[in-house]
Amino acid sequence: MTKLIKFYTSKTFRVLSGYFSQLLLSLILLFVFRPYDRGLIYSSIWQFVFLVVFLSAIFNCKHSRKVKIAASCFAIPALVFHFLHLAFPSTTFIIIFLVFVIIFTFIITTSIINQVVVNARVRLETLKGVVCAYFMVAFGFAFIYYLLDLVSPGTFHADFFQAETISHSRYLSEMMYFSFVTLLTIGYGDIIAVKDVGQTFTILEGIIGQFYIAILVSRLVAVYSFFEHKLHLVAKSDAKKDPNG
Repeated sequence: MTKLIKFYTSKTFRVLSGYFSQLLLSLILLFVFRPYDRGLIYSSIWQFVFLVVFLSAIFNCKHSRKVKIAASCFAIPALVFHFLHLAFPSTTFIIIFLVFVIIFTFIITTSIINQVVVNARVRLETLKGVVCAYFMVAFGFAFIYYLLDLVSPGTFHADFFQAETISHSRYLSEMMYFSFVTLLTIGYGDIIAVKDVGQTFTILEGIIGQFYIAILVSRLVAVYSFFEHKLHLVAKSDAKKDPNG
């Protein structure tokens, strides 16, 4: 029994010890526990996971010192205004929070993509970074859509709800759903962009979703193939040097 506990403990530690592991896990949980109106406990779980995303995005991704400082400068006020809105609901607090969190998301995503592209080896952590950046893009656009509809009501139209009649958290949840559907270029049509700015950002996210997979996956395959070929040449060279082997 003790050996079994040690085995699973070591496995769990390995999963959570990578550069992007904690961020990836928290991003998945953030998506699973989208901010529906399902009571205080459910909301508290989402708020906690949301905080973990901020912390892991800054301190768990091997960013440069400049990136960490820049990200922290936007993360701290974003969290302050987020919790201010929870205590004292205000559209102004939400708008300020969204501006800061969008810039924060852009900084973190750019840094992660830079690490993945510059990385000369395809490891498990590289693949985790690719997935993290993909999630961050989706969440970033969800915040952008939410901001657009707050600044210009009626930017988006949905068949099954009206923005004026639901809570801010529920509307953010629906924008997350719409963002992931757009990034994956599924496009069910249950939520549509009506105004020009909303349509522009929706098209932009769809283009990013297509090119992200095409460019980054091809980059990873190319790097992997290069190192496989290099290892093959090294193995052949060693075999020639040691004919008795």
